[in-house]
Amino acid sequence: MNQPLQIVSVIVALFCADKFLLVQRSKIDDIFPGKWQNLGGKIEVGETVEDAIRREVKEEIGIKIDKTPIFIQSYSWKKDNNSEIRLGLIFLVSLKGRVKDYHIKLDAELQDYGWFTIEEIGEMNKKDMLIGKRSPTGTLGQLSQIDNLKP
Repeated sequence: MNQPLQIVSVIVALFCADKFLLVQRSKIDDIFPGKWQNLGGKIEVGETVEDAIRREVKEEIGIKIDKTPIFIQSYSWKKDNNSEIRLGLIFLVSLKGRVKDYHIKLDAELQDYGWFTIEEIGEMNKKDMLIGKRSPTGTLGQLSQIDNLKP
């Protein structure tokens, strides 16, 4: 009997100077066009979680991270009955300094980025600008988990 395929992804919340970095998907993207989200993507075969995080951040925004990511939570979902099971692993990477210290170079699949407070992200969610508006694992849900952990 064939085992179902499971795709594992890392979701990376970058935090600096009381703000989270969000990126906006291309408006012509097949999935969630124009929506704002955290960084991340699929873990490649044979790749460690930490290497996947570093690769995705470098690919998507062009910066190298040296800090050890902090695991926040995981979740599973399926797009529909015919799709693979997906496992999302959410991590926090806190950057030192100021947001203007980081030169962001967006991947071609992304159209914009910004540094936002959790309150601003909440307003974006109300305007349906984020992935998963009503989902506890959507962009705001992911960041709310992290925001609740802050001292």
